[in-house]
Amino acid sequence: MELITIILVLASSLVTVPIVYVLDKLAFLKQQQSFFIGIVVCVSLAAAAVLPALVLRRRYRHVDWAIYVFGFFCWSSMIDLITALQLHGIFITDFNLLELRPMLNNTHGIFAAYWDGSAHYILQLSAIILFCLQENYREIGLYWCGSFINFMLLLLEGAILGNTEKGWLCFLNVPFLLLAVCVAIKFIRERPFQTRSYRKISSIVYRPLDLFFAICFVLAIAVAFLRGFAVLGANVSCMDFYLKEFEPYLTDPSAFPKVQMLVNMYYFVFYYVCAINGLVNPGQLWMSDWAIIHAGATIQSQFVHMASSFHSYTPEELHATKTGMAGAVFWGVNLAPLVIAHLFALRCWSDPDNYGCTSSTTSRYSVLNRKRD
Repeated sequence: MELITIILVLASSLVTVPIVYVLDKLAFLKQQQSFFIGIVVCVSLAAAAVLPALVLRRRYRHVDWAIYVFGFFCWSSMIDLITALQLHGIFITDFNLLELRPMLNNTHGIFAAYWDGSAHYILQLSAIILFCLQENYREIGLYWCGSFINFMLLLLEGAILGNTEKGWLCFLNVPFLLLAVCVAIKFIRERPFQTRSYRKISSIVYRPLDLFFAICFVLAIAVAFLRGFAVLGANVSCMDFYLKEFEPYLTDPSAFPKVQMLVNMYYFVFYYVCAINGLVNPGQLWMSDWAIIHAGATIQSQFVHMASSFHSYTPEELHATKTGMAGAVFWGVNLAPLVIAHLFALRCWSDPDNYGCTSSTTSRYSVLNRKRD
């Protein structure tokens, strides 16, 4: 019966697609864009919010409220996927869902929407499936939180600072961001209880793997400051040279790449400093959770940034060089953080005694839930 529940939840998230197609065929609505958009939003939102809740409450006595959030964001992911397909001319209709998120009308926004409609959708659906199977979904939830919060931060700040169309609709993303933050806080507070290990650990000098990660984080801090000050217009020749030769896309007028570099400098650097401290002084049980969150944020930011740097919609003069020395620097600066973040998350996950356990052997809801007849 779990399969039936999963199929019903999946179908409710996909209801936006047929609704958009059917209403597009109604000729009398094509001249009333706002009315049409309102119908799509209301009907699909009702299906996305109400149907999963009814299905899950009927099958399970105790449903984690985060599962309702994931079901709701599956609808949001479908809206973004349709918007990205419309902007690419793949899904052609007489209306444009871009009115819901006008800040997506640029290269960075297109790939952010693709990421939301694919990666976020898979993560959200995976969490729902694991809940239905009464398995632990906390790690997937933490990974999703990192990716989604970074996505929302970029969307809001880029919309305000960039040259995209501004309107009150962009502030509708604020509740989305706050909801994701609440989910992150929930998962962090539900970290499995474990006593801190006080056994003597050798110095980081004698732990080559941890030393390697510490050095990588130091380099990441340096790169984050370089790129951050560069986009702020620092009057330093090396930063101006970096923008012109290696990453001209950072000067894109949409301001999304600029905001991402500032997020890296203000938020990621703080995490790197804390992670270095945790490596030097093992026993910080928060490390595994935040390593997973950081890995999620990193893959979202780097995928969108790299894809946007080469896309045909980006002006030719802002394209990054793919080959040669400049290309090697670009790929190294952008791929290294992504790879290191995931390797470090795996490192912390493999040593729960020193860096914290991320999941219990059984889900807390597998004990509470008793399927309704």
